[in-house]
Amino acid sequence: MPNNDVWVIERDQVMVEGETLTFSVQFIGATTVVSPETKCYKNGAEYAAALSGSDSASGDAVTCKTVTAQAHDGGAVYVMRVKALVDGNTEVRKFLIRITSPEDES
Repeated sequence: MPNNDVWVIERDQVMVEGETLTFSVQFIGATTVVSPETKCYKNGAEYAAALSGSDSASGDAVTCKTVTAQAHDGGAVYVMRVKALVDGNTEVRKFLIRITSPEDES
């Protein structure tokens, strides 16, 4: 039965403007994960400028497209949506990335 909790277990991620990271999302208990698709949203709209590369799946995990925290996005929140075909079911997971400016103290 598919997991109805779309938010990943890990806490929110934090990135600094200009930083580039690649995230992985595990579909716990899955046998097969294929056809991954990652999207980034900012202020409720798709934000493709923050993503590069391609998604891949192996075992029970998806390695997402690379995320770059864009200049002047300090204070923004990116909502990452990871969709894949998991054991024959289309499942979606989400996580948040909070963007900070290089000069932020927290």
